[in-house]
This record gives sequence, C-alpha cells and structure tokens, in this order.
Amino acid sequence: MASFTTPLRRLLLALVAFACVAGASGATPGEPPRRAPGVVHLAIEGPLDEGTLGLLQRATRRVRDEGHRLLVVEIDTPGGEIGLMVRFARQLQAARQDGVRTAAWIHGEASSAGALVALSCDRIYLSSGGTMGSATPVTLVPGGLAPVPEEGGVREKLDSRVRSEFRAAAQQGGRSGALAEAMVDADLVVRLAELDGEEVVLDENEWSDARVLGKDPRLVRTLAAQGELVNLTAQEAIALGMADGVADDLAEVLLRSGLPADTPVTFLERSNSEDLLALLATLTPFLIGLGLLFGYAELKTQGFGAFGVAALACFTLVFAGRYLVGLADVPHLVLLVLGLALVALELFLLPGHVWPGVLGGLLLVGALLAMEVGSDFDWNRPWDRSVAWEAAFRMTCIGAGTALAAWILSAYLPDTPLLRRMVQVPDGAAVAATPATDELVGTYGTALTDLRPVGKVALDARGDAELEARAEGAALDRGARVVVVATAGARLVVQDARELRA
Repeated sequence: MASFTTPLRRLLLALVAFACVAGASGATPGEPPRRAPGVVHLAIEGPLDEGTLGLLQRATRRVRDEGHRLLVVEIDTPGGEIGLMVRFARQLQAARQDGVRTAAWIHGEASSAGALVALSCDRIYLSSGGTMGSATPVTLVPGGLAPVPEEGGVREKLDSRVRSEFRAAAQQGGRSGALAEAMVDADLVVRLAELDGEEVVLDENEWSDARVLGKDPRLVRTLAAQGELVNLTAQEAIALGMADGVADDLAEVLLRSGLPADTPVTFLERSNSEDLLALLATLTPFLIGLGLLFGYAELKTQGFGAFGVAALACFTLVFAGRYLVGLADVPHLVLLVLGLALVALELFLLPGHVWPGVLGGLLLVGALLAMEVGSDFDWNRPWDRSVAWEAAFRMTCIGAGTALAAWILSAYLPDTPLLRRMVQVPDGAAVAATPATDELVGTYGTALTDLRPVGKVALDARGDAELEARAEGAALDRGARVVVVATAGARLVVQDARELRA
C-alpha cells in the first residue's frame, strides 16, 4: 500500500498546486539536494493550521525515507484549533513509533496547542526566554478569542478531552501528567511534595491518596493553585522534569541531543503548496456544499455537463486537501468514486430505480464523514468519538444549507439564460418558439425522459417530434402521461396528466 499511496500523494499535491496557483513561482517546493544523513529542521511559527501540518508530514517522511538522525521542531506559537492540535500531536507520536527521533525547541512560546506539540516530542529544549503552558480551550467569537462557555457542560467536556490528551502525551515522554493537565484546567491543584525521601509532583487526588495511606507527604510548594493555569519558564520546566535543557541556538540543540554541532542540517520551509492546503481546509465546508449544489443542478439538466464537472471538481479538491494532510486515504477515495458511480448509474442507466441513487448518496456521505474524522479513527478513543459527532453535525448543517439553497434555486434555475444555453434544444423545439405554440396548451403527450424538471416529451399531436419540456411541480418519470399547461419561450411546461384529471 505504501508504494502506491506515496506517489499518489505527490501527484495530488502537484495537481492541487498547479490548479490553484497556475504559473506561480515555487508552486512545487524546490528542496535542496540530498545530504548525508543528519538533521531535518522545521519551524512552527504563528497559529497552527493545515499548511503547517502538511509541512510536518513532509518533514517526518523525509527523516524516515532518508535515514536522518533527528527531527528538530522549532516552536513559537500561541496555539490553534483543538482538533488540529490533536492531529499534530498524533503525527509526532506516530513518527516516534516509526523510529523518528524528535526534539522540540521552544524558541519563544509554546502556548495552548503548542505545548501539546512539544510534549509529543522525545526531547524538549527551551531558549532562555522560552515558556510553555497556558492551554485553556478557547473559541472564536466576534472580536477575537474567548474562553469556551461553561453553559450546558460544554467547557467541562472539552476540558476533560483536552486534559486526557495532555496527560497521555506527557506520560508517554516520562513527564508529569498532573502538570500537563494543569496547563489546561485552572481548577486543578498540583503540589510539589516530598514523599519517601523524594520530591514528586502530586495532583489533588494523589495528594489525598498518599495521606489516606499514611505516607504523610510534606508540602514543598504549590505548583498550580486553584484558578491558575500552569505556564512554565525554561528553568521551571527543567527543574520539574517537563523539559530537558536550555538551548539558545540550534547548535546547542544538536549538542544536547548527542550530535556534533556541525551535523548537516536540512531546513524545510513552508511551500506554496502547503499554503494551499491551509486554504483548502478553510474552504472545505463551502466546497462540500457547492459540490452538492452543483450535483443538484446537474440532476435538473439533460446529459452530463458543466454542473457535473463543477461538482466533481469540488469533491476532488475536498479529497485532495484531506488526503494530503493525512485525513483521507485510498479507501476513502474508493468510497467516493463508488458513490458517484452509483448515482450516475441511477441517472443515466437505471432512471426510476431508487436503490442505486440512495446507496450512492449514503456512500458519498460516508466518505465525506470518514475524511473528516481521519484514517486513524478509533471509536474506542473518547476524543475520536467527539470528533465523529461534531463532523456529523457539521455535515448535517451543510446538507440542510444546501437543501435550502437548492429549494430557492429550483424556482429560478430552469428559466435562467445559463441553463437554457446548457440544455440541447432538440429538433422540433423550434415549433414551440412560434406563436402557434400556444395552440399546444391542453394537448397530451408522453415523457421520453425523466423530467427533473427538464427533459423531452413527445406530444400526440406532433407525432414522433421530440420537444423540450419542464415539469411543473413534482418530477416526472420517463413514460408518464403529461399535459401541456403553458409555454416558456421554446420550452413547454407540463404536468402529470393524472393530476390534472383529478
């Protein structure tokens, strides 16, 4: 599978870059020539986004493929969106499991999500003025960021999920899970205590348990008081075992990591393609809605035309963006293509058979949901379950918004000049453009194609001539008996003959 997915990933990256910035210089990243195995360096600066995640994936692949000895992640970030933060952390944790040696170098601040990124690395170094911590969840509101509201237990549930991610990342690196949690939740109390002749970090529960067991811990100092978030300076982080040393330049990072200061370093910078990934991530809900809307418009026109091409382009961009940041994989593409194929089967080969279209629609929705939760989704993980429910809610909102837009457009779409140019006018339709067309009102005929709402009919009074028609009201199936109720330019307006008789 790896031999297939790697070239596919590169091909998609090149296609997305070419389509979005055709002719722009640097659209495909020009990387320096290969060197002897050494160190790969990348910098995370400013808020986290999908483009930076793409850069991290490129860096981990390069270390793994070329056998480099260390990945240095330089961090100076105030954080970013919570779901993205978890994906950064899991990307680093997966790289560590694959044998990639990682070192976080906090050259500024590693706040909020940046703290979890640092905790997910093997080693952590801070510059003399570096800090890490203060990871309370926030939400975007008009005018900036604000704490997540406490109403309805939203804050408590979110805090619990984020705390578990921080604790797990810290403990995996042999660091204090209690201190990591206190970076997230200001209600936690954490103490430095002397227990059995050693100084240990204890949260409130561990402190109480020690006293119940008669171990009589002695308080050295309170590290996190009620109402305070933990935010550690370089010296504090080192003293408490949350960091491994001070490094004011990259040479010191290398030396502290056990490498010579002159070890070759490959500096990876964010490319135009990764900027495009960030843009695609922002536009994903819009692209999904637009793709569904174009698909609806395609259903309302004859044959396969520009609306269908536009819908495919939207879904292709969604898949490409999700694939290149690791959320989608080949199985998702298979689901997406199979869903589109079943919908096409319903439209063009088996009109009137409901099951291919319904099954295809379900596969499309399933593929889009799967691409939102990621290819490493695990229902047993509380965080993944919450992501799945949130993705389902977003998809429901997108679907409802698209349905509303489609309902509004359905009143105007059939009569727009654009659609009239896109629908092929068959032989005999010219008759409908003459004043004599009014004489056809009240005549009966048969639908030659499905009318959803545009299609072709044959009128009893016109023999075998195919005329363009639009169904007024509900869609009509091929073979239905129809009656002409009005004309609109070169097009007839028809209704189900049975409804008219009723």
